[in-house]
Amino acid sequence: MKLQCRIEVVNRTHMSLNIRSNGKYLNSTLALGKETKSENEYFILHFSNANKLGTKYRLNFMKQVFSKYLNEGKVTIRFEEPPHDLCIKCEAIQLKCFMKLLKQCVTGEAKNLRISTLANISVTSKDNAPSKLVIRDRSEFPSKGLPRTLETLTLAGLKLCNFRRDILLLSQLSVLDLSSNEIEKMPPEFGRMPNLSELYLANNQLGLKGEVDWRWLLGPQLPNTLKLLDLSCNELKYLPKSMWKLQRLVTLKLDNNKLSQLPATLGRVATLRYFTVSQNVLTSLPCSLMQCHLEQLDISSNKFIYDTFPNKQNIPTLKNFCMGSLVNIASKVVLKYRLFYDRKTIPWTLVEFLDNANMCICGTPVVDTVFVKKEFDLKDYFRIVVCDARSSRVDFECYFCSPVCLRKLCRT
Repeated sequence: MKLQCRIEVVNRTHMSLNIRSNGKYLNSTLALGKETKSENEYFILHFSNANKLGTKYRLNFMKQVFSKYLNEGKVTIRFEEPPHDLCIKCEAIQLKCFMKLLKQCVTGEAKNLRISTLANISVTSKDNAPSKLVIRDRSEFPSKGLPRTLETLTLAGLKLCNFRRDILLLSQLSVLDLSSNEIEKMPPEFGRMPNLSELYLANNQLGLKGEVDWRWLLGPQLPNTLKLLDLSCNELKYLPKSMWKLQRLVTLKLDNNKLSQLPATLGRVATLRYFTVSQNVLTSLPCSLMQCHLEQLDISSNKFIYDTFPNKQNIPTLKNFCMGSLVNIASKVVLKYRLFYDRKTIPWTLVEFLDNANMCICGTPVVDTVFVKKEFDLKDYFRIVVCDARSSRVDFECYFCSPVCLRKLCRT
């Protein structure tokens, strides 16, 4: 049996000499076989790009197996001779099958199983665990399914109408390109992808039917790893207010959609640096964007009104800032001090109420809905601005946490 995985070999003699391991996991192949002269002696062969001849480990010298994190696809096998620890990372199901067969070889239950001898074991270039796959035609899909070791997968321009659910099994996937297809819906389980950092979904049809199920984007694990999201050309008409949960997002592309408004919570994504939203129907921007340290902002080809003499509008008075309900007061305290909350500790209605909080021009979260449209020059807040040639001044929807912030705005 052969297992494609990633392995770090730790030499324990180096540890006794205070020589630290480099901590690098290499794409490797483990082959389980038996000796030609004895049917009861088994061994493991370890091959990698750095060790193409392979290293032989006899199971008689296996000292201990650390399988506490087997369900996560992690196992460490310790040998007495040579004094090596094989730290293995692999897809959990394949690793469990390998460990089950290994146990049978150790306990002597593998007599009736066909295990290759040393003379029959060979590792070719095809056995090396693939980490990148580009499919340009549907006929190129692997007959045995997508390799579980993939880190980069490109399925662009295949006219796929449905999301391939076998992608959900790729636990090591970090880059996924599904652009230029005809996908209308993503499964909610996609939010459990543990290592995905770049997702390209441009030129699909996610917003074709109007309502979008955003659970795939706001799942339990994806918001913690996603750094780049491309949703250009998807006919989207709105974005969820819970977009702020993508706390590691650096690049967001929303070009060529039908967005008329951006969620006021978008500015709570503190890591956002590159934001493009050209060719939409926006008339204003949320003031929370001014709290983001954007390196580049593209708002060209929208519906901004560039008025030389802007009309005066009603400015909120102190009556708008009267003492609110107990829920509003408590919510402000929770948001101000960033207290932890979830659906297990408070009702889901309060969770949504807190998640949808706006942001004041000073950066403080606001639960009130009072806002004023105020014109600002984008070049005063962002490093690179791509906009229409007429002007770089656009309207911002400004919320206020107190009368003090309102007075500051009126003075500017």
